[in-house]
Amino acid sequence: MTSSAEPPASLHTAPLHSFDALDGCIRTAVEAVAATDPNPADPFRGLYISDELAVELSREGPGQDLDDRIALAARLLGLSDVEAAAMALCAAPELGPHYGRLFAYLHDDVTRKLASPRLVARLLADSGISAAQALDCFDHEAPLRRTGAVRLLEAGSQLPVADRLLKISDRLAAHLLASGLDEPPRDGRLRPVAVPEYDPGRAATIAELRPLLAAESGLPILLAGPDAEAILATALGRPLLLVDATDAGDLELMRDATVRALLEERQICFDGLDDLEPDKHLRIQRAFAARGERVLICAASAQAVVTLGEATAIVVEAPQASFAERQSAWMSATGSDEIEDVAAKFRLSIGQIGDAADVAKLSAATRGETTPTRADLDLGARRASSTRLAELASRLDAPFGWGDLVLAERQLDILHSISAYLRHRDLVLSEWGYEKTVARTQGIKVLFAGESGTGKTMAGQVLARDLGLDLFRLDLATVVSKYIGETEKNLDRVFGAAEGSNAILFFDEADALFGKRSEVRDAHDRYANIEVAYLLQKMEGYPGAVILATNFRQNMDDAFLRRLDVVVDFPFPEPEDRERIWDLLLPDPAPKAADIDTHFLAERFRLSGGSIRNCSLAGAFMAADAGGPIAMEHLVRAVALEYNKLGRLTIEADFERFLEVIKPAASPLGHSA
Repeated sequence: MTSSAEPPASLHTAPLHSFDALDGCIRTAVEAVAATDPNPADPFRGLYISDELAVELSREGPGQDLDDRIALAARLLGLSDVEAAAMALCAAPELGPHYGRLFAYLHDDVTRKLASPRLVARLLADSGISAAQALDCFDHEAPLRRTGAVRLLEAGSQLPVADRLLKISDRLAAHLLASGLDEPPRDGRLRPVAVPEYDPGRAATIAELRPLLAAESGLPILLAGPDAEAILATALGRPLLLVDATDAGDLELMRDATVRALLEERQICFDGLDDLEPDKHLRIQRAFAARGERVLICAASAQAVVTLGEATAIVVEAPQASFAERQSAWMSATGSDEIEDVAAKFRLSIGQIGDAADVAKLSAATRGETTPTRADLDLGARRASSTRLAELASRLDAPFGWGDLVLAERQLDILHSISAYLRHRDLVLSEWGYEKTVARTQGIKVLFAGESGTGKTMAGQVLARDLGLDLFRLDLATVVSKYIGETEKNLDRVFGAAEGSNAILFFDEADALFGKRSEVRDAHDRYANIEVAYLLQKMEGYPGAVILATNFRQNMDDAFLRRLDVVVDFPFPEPEDRERIWDLLLPDPAPKAADIDTHFLAERFRLSGGSIRNCSLAGAFMAADAGGPIAMEHLVRAVALEYNKLGRLTIEADFERFLEVIKPAASPLGHSA
């Protein structure tokens, strides 16, 4: 005698989930109902499916070969034969519209075109499957419900739970139809990540990950660092489905994620733990614990592990792509042989290099070229760098080159050494091993000290242009707050936004924070020292160049100066320097009169480079208004205006023969008072 728990031996000739066999079960059930109809002359027959129509529909058959796709879905979802058969019956209305009408007929309700647990049990009964076995397929912990492949509808209705309708997920329906008819999520809450076609590097990290991923353990794994998703997908050998950690408790979304990940052979991975507010930590911890399976997490920093609270987790840190790895990625993505410079200057992830290469190739294509130039590569690298800093700082253009900077050789040599450091730091520190022997950080902290207008900002612009980097200026006076803790918060925002920007940070008005604070007289001085130490800590953690500019070096404490890597003094220009500046700031295309004497202007008027720039421009506008070339009288009158602005006297000893010329310039815009 055959046990009711096992199908008859004759049914083992074909898989239990064979759609032909299941179609036969439906046909048998329909014919049985039709044969026992107690009222075939029912006058309301038109409101529902007639016996004759039902029998005719049941003979249509499945219409297509579905067995292979059903078997594949069952394997991917981890279903038993009975669960696979139950899934196929639930999917029938998606696979052929007549099945919906047949289910309505069997329910004796034209509106109920989907299967129910009780109907599935009834249809599988002829295959030797007990009602209990069939109903167990729809337990909330069974694979069909747990994975989101099948959902029980009409929750909260008055219907008996076994008579509620069952709906397969759109993703599963599309899989069984071998189509992409399901609507993919458009809100970015489920984000597919392919196994990268390129080599993400970090071979040691991948080798460390693989045995951890293969081990039988429930401990969560957190992979932190740049390119974390690409590295994890490579280590797993399959694509990912990224879900924000804050959505881990969304039951419906996680069901969608689970069925999609299983059918597409992806691995669910969570992100979004970085900088998460503490009030959300407990909710995420509970959601992860409720999953009942190992949780994989990608994060920018290993600090994200604090979100997991007291839970033990395995943390693997992926380092920044090495200089050699960046070179290889640039070469593969662009085909250019000028990649060494851009790979050294820009600390991009491998994924960012792919984006940067696209920008560089597009830039080259606009000129009809196929291979990007060095300028194209720099442009692409800047575009691929983080842009969040632009929300907090102003980006400065970099129109000046070394030839525009009038400084003594000593200062120029120091500036060239800063450029060389940023260009070759990977080679010297990482490749040559100096990072270990001298414990040197990758960033550089610089102080520019000198009076206003002596070229501090221009020097930053020259460095940015020489290196092809962005330059962002921040006024440190606006960052410093009188409220305890606010300055640190402001600095956190600035350096957090600067992360990944590959930019030179230029902090103006540095003396707003850096003063002679070593002698602590009260709590305010003590707290100011804490603020300074915090800024230095943030500067040391920044992998690029941070420039502090001050007009008053004498106000800077020596203890703080020793913490900086480079100090560049910008002296007030001497007469020969001022003459060079005058010559540079009177451009060649501008019409100039023969009487211009830049030697006289430089010798008699002690002006900074910034003031000379103002005078040159003001004189040009005066000449344009007069309708003639720029003449000496225009420049001398402009100097008088600048003196007036600076609060300096216009005396005959300075102006000599031009004293009469400047009298109308005693008030702004050159009009007499």
